[in-house]
Amino acid sequence: MKNSLSVATLVAVLAAVPFAANTAHAQPRPSGSQVAIVDLTYIFANHIRFKALVEDMRKDVEAAESDLKTAKEAIEKLAERADDYNKSSPEFKDLEEDLAKRQADLQVQVNIQKRNFMEQEAKIYLSIYREVLDHVKNHAEKYGISLVLRFNGDPVDGDDLQGVMRELNRQVVYYHRAIDITPIVLEACNAAAGAARAPTRQSPPPAASNPGLRQGVLPRTSR
Repeated sequence: MKNSLSVATLVAVLAAVPFAANTAHAQPRPSGSQVAIVDLTYIFANHIRFKALVEDMRKDVEAAESDLKTAKEAIEKLAERADDYNKSSPEFKDLEEDLAKRQADLQVQVNIQKRNFMEQEAKIYLSIYREVLDHVKNHAEKYGISLVLRFNGDPVDGDDLQGVMRELNRQVVYYHRAIDITPIVLEACNAAAGAARAPTRQSPPPAASNPGLRQGVLPRTSR
C-alpha cells in the first residue's frame, strides 16, 4: 500500500507555493493557427482538490496499515505460544494450523487492500486529468488555439541520469513563455472546485501577438 500511495504523494509534495494567474482582462479571439503548452506535472502538484483527495487516501492507507499491524501482532503473540506445546502434541498441530490460516487470511487482506488503493489512486488521477483536459479544451476553443503540447518545466538534476535522459528526449525543446497556459488552466481547476484563491504572483501582461495566452511565472529556473 505504501508503494501505491507513494506515487500520488510524490506528485502532491512536488508543489512549490501555489499561485493564480491574473486572467481578468477580456481578450479578443486571435486569428490564425495557435500553439500552446501546459505543464501537467505542475498542475497536479498545485491542484487543490487533487491534493485533498490524495490526503484523504493517505489517511485511509494509514488506518488500513494500523489494522493490519494489529492483526500481525496478534499472530505473533499466538506464535509465541508454540513453545508451550510439544511439537508432536495435537495442541501444537492445532495451533500450527490456526497460525497458517491467520497468516494466509492476512496476506489475502493485504493483497485486496493494495489492489483497492491502487484502483482508487488510478481513479483520482484519471478524474483530475479529465478535468484538466476540459479546461485546456475550453481555453483552446475560446482563443482559437489549434494545438496544445504537454511539457515539463522542472529543472534538470545533472546528477540524475534518468532525469537527464528525459530532458534529452523531451518533445518541447524551446518555448516562448507567452504560450505557457499552465497558470490559466490551474486557476480554472481550482476555481471550479470553489477553492480559495492563492496569492497572485506578479505576472507580465499578455503578449500582443497571442491575446489568448498569458506568461506563467513559474517557480522554476529561467529558460
